[in-house]
Amino acid sequence: MTSLSLKWRMSLWISAVLVAVIATISIVAYIEFEESHLRSIDQTLKAMVNGIVSSLDSSSNKDKWAEEVSRVTGRSGENPSTLYRIWLDGSSADLLISDAPDSEHGRWLRELSEQNRPLIEESNYVNIGLSGNEYRAVWLRHKINGDTVNIVVAGSSHFTYHEMHEFLRLLLVLGASLILGSVVAVMWTVQCGLRPIDMTAESLKDITRPNIGEVIFDDKKVPKELRPFVEALNDMLHRLDRVLQQQKQFTSDAAHELRTPLSLAKSTLQAAKIQQRQTNDYRQAIDDALEDIARMEQLIEQLLILARLDEVGGDTANGEVQLDVLLRELTATYGKKMERSGGKVVFEEPPDMTIQGDLDELIRLFSNVLDNATKYGPPDGTVYVTLVYGPDGYATVKIHDEGGMIPPKILPHLFDRFYRADPSRSKTTGGAGLGLAIALEIARRHNGDISITSSPDSGTLVCIRLARA
Repeated sequence: MTSLSLKWRMSLWISAVLVAVIATISIVAYIEFEESHLRSIDQTLKAMVNGIVSSLDSSSNKDKWAEEVSRVTGRSGENPSTLYRIWLDGSSADLLISDAPDSEHGRWLRELSEQNRPLIEESNYVNIGLSGNEYRAVWLRHKINGDTVNIVVAGSSHFTYHEMHEFLRLLLVLGASLILGSVVAVMWTVQCGLRPIDMTAESLKDITRPNIGEVIFDDKKVPKELRPFVEALNDMLHRLDRVLQQQKQFTSDAAHELRTPLSLAKSTLQAAKIQQRQTNDYRQAIDDALEDIARMEQLIEQLLILARLDEVGGDTANGEVQLDVLLRELTATYGKKMERSGGKVVFEEPPDMTIQGDLDELIRLFSNVLDNATKYGPPDGTVYVTLVYGPDGYATVKIHDEGGMIPPKILPHLFDRFYRADPSRSKTTGGAGLGLAIALEIARRHNGDISITSSPDSGTLVCIRLARA
């Protein structure tokens, strides 16, 4: 079964169900038909037996018994449609019998199985005779003057069984036709239903890297049940195209960022080599080249961090981090840097708070955000750091600076890799645009997130939410 295609498996399963349903309906119809016809015969035979019982109870004259029994059963001359036999318990002699004991019908009446013998004043129904000459018989035992009289009346059921055989043949022909037609219809329906999948598979074969963003399967006429599959496939291709575009942009930006300091270092050393210079000039050229190399080293380190974060996904070290202590130490470090330009970092004394996470990653997260706040805020301004515990089970760290000069159209892109508000990418205006991207990845790995708001009136506020458990 596993080697069959989906189309054939579905067709076989549905066809099997249809065969079972049609077979069940046919069997039930046949049984109901048979019971209906036999019930009609049984009612006629029961009426005859009751008539015979009434005749036996009302008269003790055996001659009158024979006349009344013949009248009740309709037995006249050699008409074999109705048979009867009357005898007493314990006696092999017949009080009345429709046919000679040694005749075929007589033997059938006298050879009734004791297993079918009814209780007194009760009756049983049995089938006697041979195939093609069937009889339906009712056997009643009745008390008369202290004796138990056995009364058997049989009516021909040949016509009934003939009708049932004809009905059975009709059911077989109709059932086979319905099954064959249903199998063909099921296979055609399944094939039509799965044709969009085949068409989609053929289209997928033609997908290449340049046209992945152009492939849309909305033109495929699919049933309502398969529409979610096509929509999910379209969504997957769009996301894949977006990831590939981001990868392409990331590679381009990384190459550009690495090429810029490398070119500067190369041109600086080449300029120093062109002509003889003073010792201080060579020293300055070496310092400039080392500065550019340091920028490349920092960029490579950030790229490696991002690669590691992407590789490990959502797995974080399950250690306890005293968040209030960590923030107090970081704010003290960046506060000393701010003091050189007349600014300061204020850390509002928080409650003790412990979270689960990786200490090194959390240090990098808050360092990147604090570095931006102290770098892009006013030199003589104040950076406020607040730690609160929300009722939703998250620890929220708010870092606010008095800058507030980030345009609204730039805010959604601040966490994009290599995105910088300054398009010139001058080395005097900041890094490579990876700090916030790294911070966001770390926050997500700790089941949290980061948001930024900025306006000239209220300044810039960075909210970092981290799950405590």
